[in-house]
Amino acid sequence: MKIEDIKIVYEKCKDGKIVFSEQVDIELAESLMKQAQREWKEIIEMEKAREDKTENFSLIFCNRYDVMRKLIHSLAIFDKLKPSDHKCITAHLCKQHPEFELDWETLETMRLLRNNVQYRGQGINKELWLDYKFKFNI
Repeated sequence: MKIEDIKIVYEKCKDGKIVFSEQVDIELAESLMKQAQREWKEIIEMEKAREDKTENFSLIFCNRYDVMRKLIHSLAIFDKLKPSDHKCITAHLCKQHPEFELDWETLETMRLLRNNVQYRGQGINKELWLDYKFKFNI
C-alpha cells in the first residue's frame, strides 16, 4: 500500500470533498461519541471472549476502525465539518490540529486495510491484527 502525502491529499480534499456546515452540530458530535463509547465496550468484551479462538481478525479490525472513525468524525464536527469522506476528514484533522498528535500514515493505513476488507475481500491475519491492536489503543 502506498500512502499519499498528506499535503497532496489535503489540497485535493479542499476541492469539495471537505464539506462544511454553518454551525457546530453538538448533538451529532455527542451522539457519535456516545455510540462509539457503547460500541467500544462491546468490542472489548467480544475480543476478550473471541480473540484467542478466532481466525477472523478482519471483523475485529473493522469493528475497531468503525469506532475510531466515529471518534474522528465527532472531533471534526467542532471544525464545522460534516461527517463524510474518512480520508479527507482525517487529513483535515492531521493538518489543522497537530495538537491531537494524530499520525497520518497510521490512520491512512488503517483506512486502506479496512477498505481492502470491505471492498476487496482481503483479510487481516493475526500478526497484522496484533500490530494494529496496539496502534488502535494509542
